Amino acid sequence: MQILCVIFTFLGLMYGAHSQTTAPLEVVNSAIAAVNDLGRQAVLGKMKTSLDRMYPQWKERLSRKLGSEQALEKQFDEAVAEMVRQGTSMISFKTYGFPKVYEVFPGKKVELVDGKQVETLVNTKWLLLVPTEVRYRVIQKQESMVIESKGFQVAIADKDKPQWTFIDGAGLTVQDMRSLFISLPADMELPAIQRRAIPKEEWLNQ
Repeated sequence: MQILCVIFTFLGLMYGAHSQTTAPLEVVNSAIAAVNDLGRQAVLGKMKTSLDRMYPQWKERLSRKLGSEQALEKQFDEAVAEMVRQGTSMISFKTYGFPKVYEVFPGKKVELVDGKQVETLVNTKWLLLVPTEVRYRVIQKQESMVIESKGFQVAIADKDKPQWTFIDGAGLTVQDMRSLFISLPADMELPAIQRRAIPKEEWLNQ
């Protein structure tokens, strides 16, 4: 185990796991637009979209824990059905603030330098932590209330093909993230998860 820790630490240093970085504005805008579209589908009742667009390796991990991908889909369907039974519905979704940007997934690139082919180490994917604000309406005993949940989506895409996939931030830890992407810094901070009940007069006036 200690040897594995040393290897992972070395790999992280070798691939530049130091801090967050920046990305071209078009990359950031593309990720934000993709997250907003994901939320829009959920507000429209197409909750399964979040499962369909989940980051494949994360989906595979969750499936292994439950025994199969079918078991994961069943659990997801049961959670959505429970929301309906409890009178809970998503009424709004938006992103806010500016995402934290990281480069992940070490790979190699061959470039021509002074007439010679030179192999360099590069990170091949963008990873953005995109803050989100979701509002739910809860109806219990004929009383209606609105819950606001501030969290985040992890948006991941290949640098040469910005087709974004996602990991929901709820319950996610830094250890989870670094087990998937070893080049992430050990001291990275995930956006805080915050929830509050919105006073009735506030949401009635919006």
